[in-house]
Parts: sequence; structure tokens; C-alpha cells
Amino acid sequence: MIRSLATLFSVLSLVVVGTANAGSPGLRGDYVEARNADVFTGPCFSNAELFIYGDQAVVAWKVTEGSFDGVDLAGLSVAAAMKGSTTFSVDNFALTKSVLIVDVRANPAQRKALIAMAKDLAGGRLGNVIEVKVSPINLTLEVHDEAAMSKSIHPTHGMPKAPIAAFWAPGLAEILTRPLSENDHFCGNEEVAYPTLSRGVKALPAYTLGHSFKGKGLNTRWEDPNCRSSFVGHFSL
Repeated sequence: MIRSLATLFSVLSLVVVGTANAGSPGLRGDYVEARNADVFTGPCFSNAELFIYGDQAVVAWKVTEGSFDGVDLAGLSVAAAMKGSTTFSVDNFALTKSVLIVDVRANPAQRKALIAMAKDLAGGRLGNVIEVKVSPINLTLEVHDEAAMSKSIHPTHGMPKAPIAAFWAPGLAEILTRPLSENDHFCGNEEVAYPTLSRGVKALPAYTLGHSFKGKGLNTRWEDPNCRSSFVGHFSL
């Protein structure tokens, strides 16, 4: 029984992590995303949810190495809570509203670069930022081996086996995931139904144990755990 996300975040923060090793030399890091709709599902489910769900998401990037706009961002994180006009992938990018969460450890130049990086990676979805919050951010992946991730299909049930991931910005947003299991099959025809909300990402779908946004800038809050609604992986530029 999960007592609290905070407890699990504390446990995961003790995991020894390495450096992502995919893509060309440059900016790279860890990525996690959760939505209020399944991203790994059968077409019958995704079609039924279209235009009804999937318009809320929290995404987070942690730079493990590299610079953006000439500013070193290694070790720093940035996240965004997004509220779309309708289901992401069929929505109008220009109507998406967002709250950005920037790592409290970043200096002014790094904060500016983190915001610019997030807007670049989000490909237009962060064009209407309602509020920028500065907060401690914890983003942890259980493993960081890109080569291993590309082969992470569970040998028994054939489901994608993403790393456990935890993201936490206290009082604002959180995501907690686990790998998909054989018990997460519903129709036997599941597939990745949507692309990630960030470009430059190599990620696997995951089961969402916790996903919430508790901020005020979007005039709505949400909590949407216990569904197949996350992506976990790495990004690079």
C-alpha cells in the first residue's frame, strides 16, 4: 500500500544514477510526462476518449549534461503543467495554457535558458505561459541506460518496461510511475496512441501511480493516478 508519494520520492532519490548516453554530443537529460488519458492503449479506448480527455499534462526535463544558449544547465530541471483546448494531438497549440516550474537552484541566466529550452522542446505548446514558478524540483529515473531502454520489453508478458520515475515540485506538481505489467493488458491490442509532448525524446510508456497539478495559474487543478498515461525516457538536442 502506497502511503505517500513523498515517501517514494525520498526512496528513489537515493538511487545511484548515471548519465544518458544517446544522441549526438550536446544537451541531454531525463524526461517524464503524464496526462489525463492513457497513452498506451487500444484504438477503441483512445477513440472513445478523443475530444473528452487528454487535455491536461505535466511534463518535466532534467538536464544531465550540456548547455542551452551558451548557458551550462547540467543538473538543473524545468517542468510545465499544460491545459490544452482539447485532447493533445488534435488540439490547437496556440490555445494551450501553461504554468512553468523552474529549478530554484538556477541562477537568473540559467532560469532564462531553462525556460527557453523548455519552449524549444515543447514545439509551440508553451507559447502561452500564464505563470512561472520557482521551486525545488526532484526528477529521478531508476536507470539511465539508453541502450537498455531501447530493448526494455518484459520477457514474459511483452509489455514495455520503462524505468521507475519520480518528479516532484512541492505544492505544485508531481508524477510517479512504474513499468507496465501483464495486468495492464485490457484489450490485448494496446499500442502507443500519442507522441510525446516534447521533441527530441526517446521514451517508453509507463503506468502512472501519481499525477497531479496543484498550482493556481490554470484556473483548474487535477489529480489523475492509476492509468497507463505516462512516458519515461531521455531527451537530447
